[in-house]
Amino acid sequence: MRLSFRGICATLALTVGLAAGSVLPAASSAAASTDPVSRCPSGRLCLFDGLDGTGSMTSYSGSMTSLGSWANRARSFVDKAPYVNFCPSTEPGPAATNEGYSGDPTVLDFRKWDAVLDRNVESFVLTNSERECETGVEYPSWLGDDAAVTRPRKLFGDLNRDGRTDLLYRSPAGRLYFLRGDESGTLIGGGWNSMTAITRHGDLNSDGGEDLLARDTSGVLWLYPGKGNGQFGARTKVGTGWNSMRRIASAGDLTGDGRPDLLAADTAGTLWLYPGDGKGRLGNRSRVGGGWNSMTALVGAGAFDGDSLNDLVARDTTGRLWFYPGNGHGGFAPRVLIGTGGWQEFTTVLGLGDASGDGVNDLYAISSDAISFYKGRGDGRIYLQGANVGWEKGDMVF
Repeated sequence: MRLSFRGICATLALTVGLAAGSVLPAASSAAASTDPVSRCPSGRLCLFDGLDGTGSMTSYSGSMTSLGSWANRARSFVDKAPYVNFCPSTEPGPAATNEGYSGDPTVLDFRKWDAVLDRNVESFVLTNSERECETGVEYPSWLGDDAAVTRPRKLFGDLNRDGRTDLLYRSPAGRLYFLRGDESGTLIGGGWNSMTAITRHGDLNSDGGEDLLARDTSGVLWLYPGKGNGQFGARTKVGTGWNSMRRIASAGDLTGDGRPDLLAADTAGTLWLYPGDGKGRLGNRSRVGGGWNSMTALVGAGAFDGDSLNDLVARDTTGRLWFYPGNGHGGFAPRVLIGTGGWQEFTTVLGLGDASGDGVNDLYAISSDAISFYKGRGDGRIYLQGANVGWEKGDMVF
């Protein structure tokens, strides 16, 4: 039996992580405060073995999979931890949860919310995600639209080379997960909130695995070589000074030399093409055009209109979606409007190749509560096929 609750609101938004607790005895001197809210240190979740915040106290700064000597002991708590949700469980964690409450930092008895929790809490999660409280994991449960398809590996959008579309998911806490499209997730690593841009589109170093490019807060662009199993090898530096770029997008081979290239729009609105050399490096850039500061998203969509040349999809500041047919020489033919409005509601638009198995490239669009699948028609146009709900504000996918 799993009983937990989400959403006892404290201060908002830092990161989730395991943390050791510290036990503090009840105040013994007249000078010590007997107010449980005052006793509880700032930034901590405090558990008490007496009702109304009396008795001994222990405090924590993050999630605990086991409370050790405090398992099945706590009777009340004060939540000053910097997370939206406090989710206790009657089992060792991580455990899925099923109910939630909200409130200001004040002393609360477990029995007032659910009598079963009184002296029956064995673990808890502190998180900004309701999903993690409900499921016990950070990442969304995502079933790919080509999960049942059997085919050779895709040229891009296929990090583990199984022929099916996959995603990279970054949690609000900065952990990066590999989502293979079967509702599971595998942790790649933490610290990815230090990256201000992440993009992927095919094999950049010619080793057979799809790679990742990421820019850090200091403007360094890094190549993370794919291992072909949803994980990445040791990163290598591509270059510095990339903070001058507003948008970065891997876009496949745009020049016709068989090597994937990179597009970047600078703060002045100029779009640049950086040709890949097939070894994970970039050659001298060439100017594509100006006026691109009106675009809020650049998407390497692959061959989107059936002519085998890689194309570009872009969203403008009014929420319209445009299709730019590639000419195979590092430029684009006149653009075509494929979305008349409303695309500003999406935090991310992704091109991951053929995501249904019909041989036509598609798009994914992520909003605050769903990932929508837009089916390609093979002529540069799209239509909404369906949506997968259960996503949250702050979810980022690549």
